[in-house]
Amino acid sequence: MLPTKGSHPEMNVLYIGGFILKKLHERKRKRMTITQLMKVGTKELSVSVDHIILALDWLYIISAIGYDSKEVFINEAT
Repeated sequence: MLPTKGSHPEMNVLYIGGFILKKLHERKRKRMTITQLMKVGTKELSVSVDHIILALDWLYIISAIGYDSKEVFINEAT
């Protein structure tokens, strides 16, 4: 079951998480700083930084992304 009832789809953690993964995948190195993700997310999605942080937390918890103290990156299957 997806948590979509009672919220705008664009403000949903799943939607924002997909947006973040797409932006990371479009990069040559598949990496971005958190600041870059915040700027792109707030500009293109018109959501608050809080929503982006929640999506980043969710992606990290499910091991879709990693963080190396400088950049966020996609965890790819080996």
